[in-house]
Amino acid sequence: MKKSLLLTGITALALIVAFSVVLAAAQQKSASYSGTLVDSKCYLDHGQTANDHGPNKNCGTLCLKGGTPGGLLTSDKKFYALLAPSIALAPYVGQEIRVSGSMVNGSINVSKVEVNQNGSWQEVKLSPTA
Repeated sequence: MKKSLLLTGITALALIVAFSVVLAAAQQKSASYSGTLVDSKCYLDHGQTANDHGPNKNCGTLCLKGGTPGGLLTSDKKFYALLAPSIALAPYVGQEIRVSGSMVNGSINVSKVEVNQNGSWQEVKLSPTA
């Protein structure tokens, strides 16, 4: 009887903790961020913000296609890793982007990305079904 009661109490506690985590995640507010899309590795290691890194043409695009995370560098030089499919962002390294999503431990959990192409914001398709 005591063992069954203890097990019920532990289960109830686990459910409360799980519900709290889900509720906290659901309460994260979505916000919009803008800046330059960068290759996180080359930016963090070498300060590179463009797609071409010296003699290496399209280096940023190649890195994102290879799985390196994209990053957002804001106008005030704050860097945020983007939690989004790198391959979808790869063609836009070095370009101005606008990102919608929620902040998670200093990274942006991306729900939408737009790229500024000739003064017009175009949405980037993040997944095959989006």
